[in-house]
Amino acid sequence: MGDILNEASAIIKCKECPWFKNCVSPIQASADDIAHFRMMMQTTNIPDAAKTEMDNAIEGMASSSQNMIIQSCPVFTQRLKDNPKLAQAIKEMMQNWGREEETINNQ
Repeated sequence: MGDILNEASAIIKCKECPWFKNCVSPIQASADDIAHFRMMMQTTNIPDAAKTEMDNAIEGMASSSQNMIIQSCPVFTQRLKDNPKLAQAIKEMMQNWGREEETINNQ
């Protein structure tokens, strides 16, 4: 009975979720976010050399994270955690992305 209630709850959350039909998206670190961080750094008592080093590190992380990190809705995340087969199916789908089209085009 608990599984049924959990799934019903997830469906309700999914339909009410602001992520609806957009369960996963790349993290976006905008120029404004980086500028805001720089302003916060200016108010700290960290030496200037360390501020520059931290600023460069944050900027590098922000640009690389956009290609490596995604945000996902809480229902999607929980379903992946609860169902390793789902995660494996998504992984296999991603690994085979485009192969079906190649097969069709080569026939």
